[in-house]
Amino acid sequence: MRILLTNDDGYQSKGITVLEEILVQAGHEVWVCAPSYERSASSHAMTLRGEITITEYAPRHYHCSGTPADCMLYAGKGKIFSSDPDLVISGINHGYNISTDILYSGTVGAAREAALTGLKSIALSCTRDDDGDFVFEKAARFVVDHLPELYPLCSSECVLNINVPAKGNGKWKPAVMSYLDYRDAVTKHYDEHPSSQAGRSVVFSLTGGIPPIQKCDTVETDYQAVSAGYVSITALSILPPIHLDIQDRLTMLSGGLRHV
Repeated sequence: MRILLTNDDGYQSKGITVLEEILVQAGHEVWVCAPSYERSASSHAMTLRGEITITEYAPRHYHCSGTPADCMLYAGKGKIFSSDPDLVISGINHGYNISTDILYSGTVGAAREAALTGLKSIALSCTRDDDGDFVFEKAARFVVDHLPELYPLCSSECVLNINVPAKGNGKWKPAVMSYLDYRDAVTKHYDEHPSSQAGRSVVFSLTGGIPPIQKCDTVETDYQAVSAGYVSITALSILPPIHLDIQDRLTMLSGGLRHV
């Protein structure tokens, strides 16, 4: 299988390197187009102003000065390669992409952009073990071992978001997203040495752990799955879902609204 790799940690990161090694060992042909440097939390951002440089550093291996989504926009559909890959894998991300992390994740954003170009895609992430090392090899081998089952589930309408825990029995569970609330992780302090007479500056940063908020009692969430030692697999829609109830109410209201 021809597999195109990307990520948001940069083309020289260990996650994408380990993933390529194990895919090649399994007999797959691997291509790469990944950011030139770390672009974590880029979400689905694209470069609209200025130029992007895409540099070949090995045959069918490129690094891109743009965002993860840029990588797939320019490489995903024949802009760089002479043919399409069979599959795109974005990762292996250095840390989970669970719950509302997917809204900020460049890893997921790249996989989504690949799907928008019509390519099957997977976003792959993992966590650290007790020694502080990311379990990249475990995550890579999970995907390689389960590609026959997972590949048919990918489409231009769906990205598989896979998160691999450090501990567990290697089994996987389908899971919905839980919620992460970043408000408690926001800290602020005042700059006591303002650069102008306009007033003090307020400096914000994200620090500490971000506890998940469970809002689903009937279906297991991705956070619950990885916490129990299961690989979490979530089928993400490419386009945001429409709130059907509100949409129906808007339709009803539109009949009584004055048209401009």
